[in-house]
Amino acid sequence: MARKANGSKSIAEALRVAQRSIARKNRARERYEAEIAARVPGEGYEPSIVSFIDVLGFRNLLATRHAHDIRDVLMKLREFTAPFEERLPRPVKDARTLSRAYAESVSDAIVRVRVYDTMYHDGAFFREMIDLLHAQIECIGHGVFIRAGVAIGSAHVGVRGEGPIFGPAMVRAYEIETNEAVYPRIVVDTAAYQSFLDDARLRMQQHCLQEEIHYVDRLLRVDKDGKHFIDYLVASETEFDSPASYFLFLERHAILVRTNLATTTTRVREKFEWLAAYHNSVVENILAQFAEGRRSVAAFIAEFGTDPVTFLQAAAVRP
Repeated sequence: MARKANGSKSIAEALRVAQRSIARKNRARERYEAEIAARVPGEGYEPSIVSFIDVLGFRNLLATRHAHDIRDVLMKLREFTAPFEERLPRPVKDARTLSRAYAESVSDAIVRVRVYDTMYHDGAFFREMIDLLHAQIECIGHGVFIRAGVAIGSAHVGVRGEGPIFGPAMVRAYEIETNEAVYPRIVVDTAAYQSFLDDARLRMQQHCLQEEIHYVDRLLRVDKDGKHFIDYLVASETEFDSPASYFLFLERHAILVRTNLATTTTRVREKFEWLAAYHNSVVENILAQFAEGRRSVAAFIAEFGTDPVTFLQAAAVRP
């Protein structure tokens, strides 16, 4: 068919142009998917941060709580541990551009996998730590205590995150949660922390190592047994909208710990005894900061109508 007099393209020519455009897009997509697949070698494993999260004392819940109550606990756990990225739509073409977490739930456990061999290094290790910190704060705010193990290694999550989730790193994270976390704490594998120090893919590419260490270490504490765990009672202070919200969280935390100490026995009680000691160490440190002038007594009185010593002593946990 000849061109029209006004210079516009014929229908046949327009179709050819459209077909060439589709072909170019298909080739581009194939190249991109091949590039992604190249990052997932062998059996489909890829470098990942794996967090295995469990409800503390779930067996006790089964024996003492109605199924409706247990369902509510599990729904809260799933809601608060869901990767933030799942709440936002992200095109397939963005896969492996930035680190992204995926999650699966099994009964009272949640497995999160954050892949980090990506085109842009966006601080995957810190991002996972801050996500877990927020999850722990939210769960405790709703009366749910969790424990978890965090490992770094090989895991399968699928090119598009379709799962299933499995792999050596998941096994290691489960071992940490089961055998090492013990108490209501999120334990980070020593080898995982060393990987953070050694592997630039786990860090924000604009940051030097010392800068990234500064951000990560403010979220962690080393316990008496040498385990790194997320120091949520300290690190959470800057995550609240106001100082008042933080101190009210600290007060609520004390009430929850006291309640569980009064209602649990044997091994479960031991876990809350550890939690009471952790809570009290944080309260004592804040009291010391007021005594040394590093916090303002006047500002606290203006906010709460009481002096900080009275408030914090009442917020301590005494078995």
